[in-house]
Amino acid sequence: MKRSITAILSTGALILGGCSGTPSERGVFLKEFVSDYNLSETARRFVGALSNKNYHQVAVVDHEAAATKLKLYLRPNLTVELDNPKISSKLLSCNPTMATDLPLRIGVYRELNGTVRLVYTNPEYWSLKHNIKDATCIQLINLLARDFDAASDAIRKGR
Repeated sequence: MKRSITAILSTGALILGGCSGTPSERGVFLKEFVSDYNLSETARRFVGALSNKNYHQVAVVDHEAAATKLKLYLRPNLTVELDNPKISSKLLSCNPTMATDLPLRIGVYRELNGTVRLVYTNPEYWSLKHNIKDATCIQLINLLARDFDAASDAIRKGR
């Protein structure tokens, strides 16, 4: 009963307050960072920063190239898929619906003003989206969030 009440209160806090973080980040389901590098270098640096933690690149989708083949215009835009089989397997055992968010995806795009941005879904959102309440599963989600946040430092010069 106590665990059930705690889960309800935690879910309510997440709904009302958004994901944890600074006040400017609360309620943000996407985490976005400005990069000091071009698209391919941004993706390479982010993936490289995670490689020592057993994440590996599964695929890269170049949306601009696909649009160009169709004679359509699209600003440079990549989707990079990553996987850490140990973490993914455990998350899928928490709830099979996690398959909709795995492999992990990041977006890298260039705005009209030339700014390159990296974006990904805040992993903390998954506890709500996939109704994950198990403490071990929440710890895995938090670990993944910390890994991605730390990897975002690699896309900024001087860090």
